[in-house]
Amino acid sequence: MPTIYDIAKAVGTSAATVSKALNNYKDVSPKTKEKVLAMAKEMGYIPNLTARSLKTNRSYLVGVVFSEDMGIGLEHQFFSVVLENFRQHIGKYGYDTVFINNTLGTNKIGYLDHCKYRHVDGVFIITTHPGDVDVNKLVKSKIKCVTTDIVLENTPSIISENREGSILAIKHFYENGHRRIGHIGGQQNSIAGAERYEGYKQGLEELGLEYNEEYFIESSGFQYDVTYDIALEYLERFSKETIPTAIYVASDLMAIATIRALENKGYGVPEDVSIIGFDDISLAEYSRPALTTIRQKKDLIGIMVADTLVKSIESGALPKGIIRMPVELVVRDTVKNIEVE
Repeated sequence: MPTIYDIAKAVGTSAATVSKALNNYKDVSPKTKEKVLAMAKEMGYIPNLTARSLKTNRSYLVGVVFSEDMGIGLEHQFFSVVLENFRQHIGKYGYDTVFINNTLGTNKIGYLDHCKYRHVDGVFIITTHPGDVDVNKLVKSKIKCVTTDIVLENTPSIISENREGSILAIKHFYENGHRRIGHIGGQQNSIAGAERYEGYKQGLEELGLEYNEEYFIESSGFQYDVTYDIALEYLERFSKETIPTAIYVASDLMAIATIRALENKGYGVPEDVSIIGFDDISLAEYSRPALTTIRQKKDLIGIMVADTLVKSIESGALPKGIIRMPVELVVRDTVKNIEVE
């Protein structure tokens, strides 16, 4: 197994310089660093993590916290893509990823205690219930934390432009002649659900359309099954003459459930009702009809979470507040152009 001394001999520099280059110290010239990294790769150098940990007082482990009882899970295509990009990108900094839950074997244990047991340097909190006592203990500790799609006190959160995405959806409907625009929203105690609802109302206001309470309903979850039942309930409010010609739905899974509920009631999409979702999961493109949606930059979110967490760990400074990531409209087959009413 090659050592830093082997690399130093091959490059023609000192072992100390090689060590600094491998650990990204700023007092090594870019040219020397490039040579060292190239030689390390060529020789198949693997750093001694035990020695590295002793030297830096870090474990080079980061934890991932998610609440399995949220009904979302890591199988959700938004969170799974974000997590995979996070894992890959933070690995480039030399960090490994471990999952943190509130059990250890058969014993109940809080997130903070589990993090201490694992000696993690930082934590990516993906999903959690609002007011989760265990999570609040964790974010108030000295362990650096970053979140996405949730906002916690004194913790940076990487979140998509939910309001802007909603406004894009409403404007697209409007440009295609729709004036009766409904919204099936996500849970309003979640930042995604609340902000997308606010953006829906803002979009209507900017276009001079009146907000109608009958056109809005809140789903108790972002899941397909829950929303299917909610959508059936929503459609009972209307006759064929009064149903919204367009419905903006707070997520793609919810939108696909809404399409199936419309079909169950004898409506065609987009022939009778147009639909726009939010997320751009892979199912959106392959559903029939292919779903027009607001694309979240899931890969960029994962990368930004990794960058923010590493900077927090290595500098000791923790940025606060929300970091917004851009979204874009993806036009497919679920919006029909109609005559303006």
